[in-house]
Amino acid sequence: MVIAGCAVLLAQQGDTILASVRQLSATQVVLSGAVAVPATMCLQQAWRSLLTGFGVAADRRDAAAAFYVSQLGKYLPGAVWPVVVQVELGARWSVPRRVMLTVGLQLILVVTTSGILIGSLLLPWSSPSGISRYAWLLALVPLALVALHPRLLSSVLDTLSVKTGGHALGARASVSGLLRASWWAALMWLLLGVHLAILMAAFTTIGPLEAAAAVGGMGLAWAAGIAFLPAPAGAGVREAVLMLTLSPFIGREAALAIAITSRALLVLVDVVLAAIAAGRSTARGFRTARARTSAPDTGDSE
Repeated sequence: MVIAGCAVLLAQQGDTILASVRQLSATQVVLSGAVAVPATMCLQQAWRSLLTGFGVAADRRDAAAAFYVSQLGKYLPGAVWPVVVQVELGARWSVPRRVMLTVGLQLILVVTTSGILIGSLLLPWSSPSGISRYAWLLALVPLALVALHPRLLSSVLDTLSVKTGGHALGARASVSGLLRASWWAALMWLLLGVHLAILMAAFTTIGPLEAAAAVGGMGLAWAAGIAFLPAPAGAGVREAVLMLTLSPFIGREAALAIAITSRALLVLVDVVLAAIAAGRSTARGFRTARARTSAPDTGDSE
């Protein structure tokens, strides 16, 4: 289903992707894709920081495999599939479902609110008309900061569970884990902004205003894509927001070309990282099993 979702997503925009890439040099596409790799890895580190905050000591390679594979679920309609996969894979570490559920939802909250924050802080100052265009974003800053409170999500989940006839989940995040996750999210936005700026350089000179538009635009675009649940991986929504934020600098056609090229590169990075992480985890499991079966029997034969 995931492979089909990725294929459909890319096929729907296949002609546009090819036309977009033709406007860019191969060097720019490769460099932009290379920067997208550590950006995606920052997201995994944010998730792992939240896990650690809940006292879950998962092996680094196992955690990477679980996370990158789960992220492919976002290419199906609905934003909850990565969380569903994470809940199931958490059983490998004997982690309660309530903890994995809270961590997965808290990651969505961190990414969404930090994306809104970075957009609110940068976009109003990204152009002379930025204040008038993005003033409404400034009103979201207090709400985003409140939403990041480490106890808020846990309290909401407990209340919903009790009201639906269940019990309080009792999963509590640590402040340090949330702060580390927020730091990794901020670094992710910076790298994704660089990822966009490299593509924008084909159409304009990159200065402070263009850089602010790239970083803030990507943060706001991701947040909007996550908030629109029916769209797989925010398809269409993310591109629309990027067009609005980048068009004043490079025009609508160039902005669309960059948004779609960015989408294709990020899909490719997600698939490659999931394949590598899962392959390493599987190979490690085979080596461990082989070592156990080939180990000499030192027990008492009697």
